[in-house]
Amino acid sequence: MALRAPLNDAELDERLAGLGLVRDDTVGAPPPSKNRTVVCRAGRKRILVKVADGPGNVGVLREGSVLERITVLAQEPDSPLLIPGLYAFDPRSGLLALHWLNGAETLHHYHRRTQDYPRLVARQVGKALGFLHEMSRKLRAKFAMADAFRDESDLLECFLRMRPDFYARLSGVGIEFFAQVQADRAAMTGLHALSEQQARDTDSCLLHGDMRQVNLLRVGRDRHAPVFCIDWELSFWGDPARDLGSLISDYVSAYLAPEHRSEVMTRAQLAGFCRALIASYAETRGPTFELSPEFQHRIVRWIGAALLIAVYGISHYEQQLDARARSLAQRAMHMLGNPAEWPNVFWGAG
Repeated sequence: MALRAPLNDAELDERLAGLGLVRDDTVGAPPPSKNRTVVCRAGRKRILVKVADGPGNVGVLREGSVLERITVLAQEPDSPLLIPGLYAFDPRSGLLALHWLNGAETLHHYHRRTQDYPRLVARQVGKALGFLHEMSRKLRAKFAMADAFRDESDLLECFLRMRPDFYARLSGVGIEFFAQVQADRAAMTGLHALSEQQARDTDSCLLHGDMRQVNLLRVGRDRHAPVFCIDWELSFWGDPARDLGSLISDYVSAYLAPEHRSEVMTRAQLAGFCRALIASYAETRGPTFELSPEFQHRIVRWIGAALLIAVYGISHYEQQLDARARSLAQRAMHMLGNPAEWPNVFWGAG
């Protein structure tokens, strides 16, 4: 069935009415990323609607398809995986409607507001990821869909096998940055190892694909406030260490090179948070999962890859790399080439 996108305003209002939704202009929608976002109401309930802004934008389709599949996991008794409730999914119109989470703030905002990194929060997230990875691995037939969920624009691959169209869009600073990475033999060996692991089917599972502080919502101000995983547009089948490395890279960046004083994180805070995250993850995966040195080294390499991608973003949007960005790049390349040296720094592993 062909995707009819983008919908004009009249078509969107007609489709919303068919779903029992009316626009709510009293509340500002979250800033749009790759989609148009509209806040609506269904009676007294507030609903967030994502609408594809063109036929080439398949993020809404991917997120809707993933949420349809993982809702059954989130609904299991005592499930640690919390996701927004799915109100409606219309693939033909490129429309996804989700129940609004009241009183929510991202972990990015929460940490900077409080300058606190509770292990309770780390354990919640670790359990959620462990549950998602283990259950999708066990129920492979329901979740794999590797071809449908593979992201061809994966920046990891651009470091290894740059597409001509990607190269054509690079700034001079970006070209210099990629050349620097590609000249580092040890870092490239690490990137190749990640790419090869990603291509293997062993130990693969369904990933969130964009596991970052901004995609985790803490709902409420209570100490035990639940943490929800949002924005599943980049979800795909792959190496479970990638989700962990992607998230931990946010904390490593705050430790190694904070942008603002509200981001400053001590080594004790970093190690305590990451240790609680990984330990809860491993415990939830169960007795068949081994938190081996090799798995921990993959986490470190994914941290390095995520940091390099972040530095690329700086080069793309700011057209320059300051001392902070260059320092992050150097350390990221060291992580890729020498992963065994970093677990003890990041989470106190021997």
